[in-house]
Amino acid sequence: MCSETGQVVAVPGAVAAGTTYRIGRVRLPGTREIADLPTAASLGASKHVMSRTQLAVWLSFPARHYTPWARNQGYVLLLVAALVHLVVSLVIAMGQDPRWGEVLLAPFCLTGLFWGLGLLNVLGSYGARKRDTQEAPAREKALAVWERLYYCPRDNVAFEPEVGVAFHPSETREYIFGFRNGGAPR
Repeated sequence: MCSETGQVVAVPGAVAAGTTYRIGRVRLPGTREIADLPTAASLGASKHVMSRTQLAVWLSFPARHYTPWARNQGYVLLLVAALVHLVVSLVIAMGQDPRWGEVLLAPFCLTGLFWGLGLLNVLGSYGARKRDTQEAPAREKALAVWERLYYCPRDNVAFEPEVGVAFHPSETREYIFGFRNGGAPR
């Protein structure tokens, strides 16, 4: 097995070396929200190309369930639905002899999809946000372990020098979340 004095590289460095991305004119996140490198979603634009080698995918720190950029999408859809609903209701109410049932319910033919998708998005982001909040302490511990890992290209193993356990790079997530944090590797 490689030692720390051999031809080893820190795992964050191996992930960076195996990842290429082009950045155009985008707004970078203000805080470090994703541990290893920015993804297209965190860069704020999906049109910017990012590619990773299989090794970089295996060794990268896992992304969260809830991405902050998606936080308000459901609320925006609900706001659009409410505005369109209001405008259509006013147009119907200005017609001759309107019935209030028509005024209030007829716009759902146009806005029902927006209401439904907005509500699903709000509820989905709430659940993901709740899971991320519950997993935050485990993620902080896992990040501390992940930052201390090294990769040995000669033996194709990752290891933590203080522990002395080597594992295949595809088992990185299990190691940082399972074995090192009090459980046995799965």
